[in-house]
Amino acid sequence: MAETTQERKRYSPLVLTETESLSREQWLEYRRLGIGGSDVAAIMGISPFRTARDVYYDKLGIAEVEGYEGNWVAMEMGNLLEGLVAEIFRRKTGFEVYQVKKMLQHPVHRFMLADVDSFITMPDGTKAILEIKTTNYNAGHG
Repeated sequence: MAETTQERKRYSPLVLTETESLSREQWLEYRRLGIGGSDVAAIMGISPFRTARDVYYDKLGIAEVEGYEGNWVAMEMGNLLEGLVAEIFRRKTGFEVYQVKKMLQHPVHRFMLADVDSFITMPDGTKAILEIKTTNYNAGHG
């Protein structure tokens, strides 16, 4: 049977910056240089927290990206629990979990940025992304 999909070219990301020693404001400045994963849901109109206009204003420096008061507790809890959730995942799966504290940039489409929570090594040695999200008791079951 013939392949029905084209083979996609694989690119190695560029390192835009090391993130380990950045202040919150420095990190946000780098984030404003492009579109990251958290921006995409807002741009597509499916984020419950932000709109495409919010992203636009953030990128222009008109309004701060993290400035929505109603969501600050959930965001802070997500940040605090990220390491714990990664450790739970490691113990339950046995996969190696590690961080790469760098903001990555697509080598061709330079506006595409990624600041990945963690990476994992699968049993066969391949690498994968572990994106960690937390929720609360008010979240519905989809």
